Amino acid sequence: MTAAERERAYRALSLARALDDRMWRLARAGRAHFAVPCSGHEAIGVGYALAMRPGVDWLAPHYRDLAALLVLGMSPRDVMLCFFSRPSDPNAHGRQPYAHFGSRALHVLSQQGPQPNHCSHGVGCAWGSQLLDDGSVTVIAFGDGGAQKGEVHESMNVAAIHRLPCVFVVHRNGWTQSVKREDQYATQTLVARAAGYGMPGIAVDGMDVEAMHTAASEAIERARAGGGPTLIDAACVRFMPNTSNDDDSRYRDRTEVDALRADGDPLLRARALVEPEFATAVDAENAALADDAAAWAEAQPLGDPATVADHAYA
Repeated sequence: MTAAERERAYRALSLARALDDRMWRLARAGRAHFAVPCSGHEAIGVGYALAMRPGVDWLAPHYRDLAALLVLGMSPRDVMLCFFSRPSDPNAHGRQPYAHFGSRALHVLSQQGPQPNHCSHGVGCAWGSQLLDDGSVTVIAFGDGGAQKGEVHESMNVAAIHRLPCVFVVHRNGWTQSVKREDQYATQTLVARAAGYGMPGIAVDGMDVEAMHTAASEAIERARAGGGPTLIDAACVRFMPNTSNDDDSRYRDRTEVDALRADGDPLLRARALVEPEFATAVDAENAALADDAAAWAEAQPLGDPATVADHAYA
């Protein structure tokens, strides 16, 4: 990465963490009903989003891909409107829980409640791009649990058969909510699955933003050149509970998680790539942005109950 790319990456990582921390505190204070932490996952989204062509490529995001959305152009206020479920939320007009992202303007396919339905939607988008020959690539992100479901298998199989311009990115943190890796799949990683579909596979440290950017750049350009899909296995650590509805102390050792965080926090690793003065200034700026966005969004009007049935099938 160039010096400018490293600074841009750090700015996005820092802002994602600031927003994440603010939303977690608000949810715990009872001022919003649902938070989905992304801490530990941020470098994955930043890495692939910086390799995409904004306004050309498409994204079917994982629900921990806040950092990618920020790189692609979502503002802190937009994020908080989604978090507070306000009708001015540009993602779903307050009709979806937080982290169900979607933006026609930013080329982000709407996130689904049942995981991982968006994977087949992403493959459909890539197929459309191939038919239109518009030069776009679709990035499709999901987690450990999604990787075990039939929809991902079917999506990767179809993408490989038709050499569709897409990249599959699995956020492999070793957990599906409270279910540990050993109870989900027998292998240590998921990268070997790529060979079974006839596509390249790349195993990468998903907490290293430069490594993630390199892997994503290679896969995206291969797809754009007609080389078909790639599976990127991005290893990471989920620092927080699954959501604000989860108590992860019931199923994993927080001391172990804290040790992993101290050793591999993607924000601290990215901080080492930029000047200390730059990082300090960016952190302060982003903390202020997160506070401003939260206060502003919380003050926006609530939805009109009379419209609750709008956009629903009768």
